[in-house]
Amino acid sequence: MKNCGVNCSGNMFTDLTGEITSPNYPSLYPENSRCDYRVFLEKGFQVVVTIKREDFDVEAGDSEGDCPDSLLFTAGGQQFGPYCGNGFPGQQIIETKDNVLDIIFQTDETGQKKGWKLRYYGDPMPCPKEFTANSIQDPVKAKYVYQDTVKITCLEGFEVVQGRVSSTSFYSTCQSNGQWSNSNLKCKPVDCGIPEPIKNGKTDNTKYTLFGAVTQYTCNEPYYYMKTEGTGEYRCAANGTWVNKVLGAELPQCVAVCGVPSQPFSENQRIFGGKRADIGSFPWQVFFQYPRAGGALIDEHWVLTAAHVLEGNANPIMYMGTTRLIVQLDEAQLLVADGVFIHPNWSPVANLEARKNFDNDIALVRLKDPVKMGPNVSPICLPGTSSEYDLKYGTLGMISGWGQANRRLNVVELRGARLPVAPLVKCQSVKSDDATVDISTFSFTSNMICAGGEKGSDSCKGDSGGAFAVQVPNQENNKLYVAGLVSWGPKCGTYGIYTKVKNYISWIEKTMQENRISDQD
Repeated sequence: MKNCGVNCSGNMFTDLTGEITSPNYPSLYPENSRCDYRVFLEKGFQVVVTIKREDFDVEAGDSEGDCPDSLLFTAGGQQFGPYCGNGFPGQQIIETKDNVLDIIFQTDETGQKKGWKLRYYGDPMPCPKEFTANSIQDPVKAKYVYQDTVKITCLEGFEVVQGRVSSTSFYSTCQSNGQWSNSNLKCKPVDCGIPEPIKNGKTDNTKYTLFGAVTQYTCNEPYYYMKTEGTGEYRCAANGTWVNKVLGAELPQCVAVCGVPSQPFSENQRIFGGKRADIGSFPWQVFFQYPRAGGALIDEHWVLTAAHVLEGNANPIMYMGTTRLIVQLDEAQLLVADGVFIHPNWSPVANLEARKNFDNDIALVRLKDPVKMGPNVSPICLPGTSSEYDLKYGTLGMISGWGQANRRLNVVELRGARLPVAPLVKCQSVKSDDATVDISTFSFTSNMICAGGEKGSDSCKGDSGGAFAVQVPNQENNKLYVAGLVSWGPKCGTYGIYTKVKNYISWIEKTMQENRISDQD
């Protein structure tokens, strides 16, 4: 019986290239032997084995495929073989993916074959060509091997998140084990987070928030509309913000629809002696409790009224959303003043009853809290400054209020009426009930509108500051704007004077802008 001998096992090969053969190759190999060889290369290199078909002649396997004599390779937990037969049956080039290769050659007591010859060499350990998805690498190579370093850059809309820090690129090095460093880092879609809520509106998407997702903002119709048309769609952008094509990252604004009563007014009766009006016909109507007067809501934070209503009254008590002052006042919406702004050219007087100059009779009240709009509460529009808003004689306007009716005490139910615009001279010609009052001594200016008639349609004491509402020119939807404010009159039931709001648009807008409440949420 032949023995393998001392030179058959325990051989260690450390050179980067080498040749290994079976004992006595190409002569017959010994029987009943076990030969162990090891190739041990430095880390970062894999052992690659090459065997030519003609360099392999080992006793063939039996009918069940078992090899009586066999050549077996193991490396890094992998097994190649066992191999036997005339001509190498495996791949002629074997990449082991490891720097250590164990070679085991076993023979039994039979068979006479010449054995085998192989060559090996150390190849720098390759790393996968595939990196994290949704990324590109630099440099791009056909093969990446040990110690190669690449820069991984995430595609647009993707990022690498490590704790609370995010970035769009990182470096990775091919390691000695054939794996990339930083392999735990992944390019994941940017998350824009849940879209921010907007006042008086909503968004239809709070679930899908990753790059490319779309959300649609809408306003709470029919009482609010989007300030800029077509700006409701926002897309999750690569920088992690929701972006709109028009507004960018700025959120849309839902503003109150103005001048649209939920129940259009059809009553032809006057306030002075008129019948009840539904609050839905005058949803902008504000009630000033003391002094008893009116006002018009023009914005969620602003009420327009007459200056003389606020003389000596820096904290007016106001209500909205009701028609009946006694029964429903507890259910009405209380408005809390946060500032009073009287026109700078209004002339205060010591004796209010003796006032003869009502020029610039206009003021603004800023509200502490925003008014919530609905069917009974909504603003009236402001006039434009173009010539279309110059009132022609005979133009009908609507007034409303809780002032005196039929020369009796103030009413408790809201009343409304339609009045025509009249020449200013009509108001100048009215004779006061008080014989001691000379109307010719009163101021009549271009800041005033005369409206009413000789048949009893008029505003009266207690209606001051209320809106004289006129249809917006060239509007098909019958929107209304505040053309005038109830100011004064020589006699109830005839002609009355209204502050011409058009002349004060610049002051109104400037005052609201400079004194707006910064945090309205």
